[in-house]
Amino acid sequence: MNEEAPRAPYLADQLRDHKDEIASVWAEQIGKLPDSRYGSYPQAERLGWASQGVSATIQALSTGSYEPAETYLRDISLTRLQMGFDISEVIQALLLLKESALPVIEQASLDGSFDCAKAASALDRYLRFVVGRFAYLYSQAMDRELRKSEERFRTMANFTYDWEYWLDPEGTYLYVSPSCERITGYRSEEFQSNPVLLETIVHPDDRETVIAHLREEPFEGSSVQPVVFRIVTRGGEERWLEHVCQPVYGSGEKYLGRRGSNRDITERRRAEQALEQRAREQAVAAERSRLARELHDSVTQALYSVTLYAEATRLALSAGKQAIATENLGELHNMAREAMVDMRMLIFELHPPVLEEEGLVAALQARLSAVDSRAGLQAQFRAEGERRIPLYIEEELFWVAVEAFNNVIKHARAQRVMVDLRFDDQTVNLVVSDDGHGFDPARLDESGGMGLEGMKGRVSRIEGRLKIASAPGQGTTVKVEVGY
Repeated sequence: MNEEAPRAPYLADQLRDHKDEIASVWAEQIGKLPDSRYGSYPQAERLGWASQGVSATIQALSTGSYEPAETYLRDISLTRLQMGFDISEVIQALLLLKESALPVIEQASLDGSFDCAKAASALDRYLRFVVGRFAYLYSQAMDRELRKSEERFRTMANFTYDWEYWLDPEGTYLYVSPSCERITGYRSEEFQSNPVLLETIVHPDDRETVIAHLREEPFEGSSVQPVVFRIVTRGGEERWLEHVCQPVYGSGEKYLGRRGSNRDITERRRAEQALEQRAREQAVAAERSRLARELHDSVTQALYSVTLYAEATRLALSAGKQAIATENLGELHNMAREAMVDMRMLIFELHPPVLEEEGLVAALQARLSAVDSRAGLQAQFRAEGERRIPLYIEEELFWVAVEAFNNVIKHARAQRVMVDLRFDDQTVNLVVSDDGHGFDPARLDESGGMGLEGMKGRVSRIEGRLKIASAPGQGTTVKVEVGY
């Protein structure tokens, strides 16, 4: 460094003699700077910084060389940057050195042996250098840190398995990671040259939702919720992506655009669908077996009863007992009608097409109508937030409700049955309650009766929670909560 510092040993001696006093005042003053980070640091830490600055000043003024100041400035330019200080904050703090030292300079000049104006001029010259040199070194440190940050970001993003990108506030790609080609078949340059390429390759069934999400204005502090959708690759393959994005802000809360990440979850999605399909098939098979048994038992019992009444009717006619024969024929008619209702109910349960075609709400309404007509119950149904959820969850909830209806018909001796179905953003709640005579749940748990094990199995398969509340004379309530 060619420039010489003002050589002022007389000033350096005064600063050295009062170093602790000057450093203490300086540390206190920088802590009072308005809207500055300095105030968040303890006085002891600020005192250490001030002592370092006073020592560098003393050495420079003693030797006439800026080398001690250069070393000091290089150190604080990097550390203050890493601590998040703005350049103007540090410059303001550096300039406060003169204000902190002036009382000492003025006191030394009282006996006339110390030139106060000359000392102040030397200190001003020194501080002009310090401020200018700091600004230069701080800018250099900022450039180095920025390059390091960009290099770290690009290294991380270029080698990440996920497809990363950065859009500026106008929607132009600032960066697209190479992984996009592995996932989509399109190169990063193609996405950068065509900002709407992602929207173009989204599966038609998902496009409206995805476009609405991508064009929604993000805001700071907004929650990051994954969006799952399908794309069609360059080769025509359908793939599933899990997408997250969030706004990016720089210093001064300046909006810098949006960072996004797309993860290929195709294999995971296929595995989940395979498990869902397998669970659905197993549930259907188990349900068909159960209904087949009930159908067999129902038909056998009905035919046996019909046979007995037919034989009794024949004997009554042979004996000339017309009234008894007429009464028996009436019973035969009622049995046949009830058997027909039972058969239709069981056949409906074997394959309720309304469930798959129209959803859980419509299926439960149809089933309740059948219960009403069959058992003469007053049935009430209420649905809130109706929407379609995964079919395998709808099926299991439907059969839990059917089992609850069967219990009401067979055991409860109820007059009313109420069904509440509530859909929230991530859960569905089913409540079936009646005003029947109820039971002791403890005794039911011991016996496992009333289809309780079947209900537990169904709810367990969809990872839900089942609660059955009842008491003698107080009716029964079946509650199921499931996340989806």
